[in-house]
Amino acid sequence: MRIFLLGYMGTGKTYWGKLWAARHGMDFFDLDHEIERNAGMTIREMFEKHGESFFREKEKEALYQFKNKNDFILSTGGGTPCFFDNMQWMNDNGITIYLNTSVQVLAERLTKEKDHRPLIKNLTNEELIPFIENNINKRNKFYIQSGVILNTETIAEDTFEQIMRKYV
Repeated sequence: MRIFLLGYMGTGKTYWGKLWAARHGMDFFDLDHEIERNAGMTIREMFEKHGESFFREKEKEALYQFKNKNDFILSTGGGTPCFFDNMQWMNDNGITIYLNTSVQVLAERLTKEKDHRPLIKNLTNEELIPFIENNINKRNKFYIQSGVILNTETIAEDTFEQIMRKYV
């Protein structure tokens, strides 16, 4: 089984992915870590030295490497589904789960993590909410193509088990 976790940065993809993978004996991967490992540089360095288009190419390459893997949960980047045919590819090759989180909750979380997030590191706290809203509005047309959509504020301990029963 291949599971792709989608959603904006700060939705909890890594948190839930690690938890669910551990409970079900699956491998957990973070696409950002795979991109950095493959490229030999951090995402911040990719953005600074080569720009976003270079990063998106590396992102696609890293994502498509998962075609040869099974029994994993992959936490994707917030923009992963929005470029190339990544959303269609993930839907064709596994189960996509969109972790939907309110803008206010995202802003609270991301304010604390700005230094580690290249797309928002230069924004003031006042600029953050409109930036998040704008990006989610642009990306939502991709996110809602997911096979499963979960509101992160109502996820229960057995949510993943319910999803697994549906697809296994």
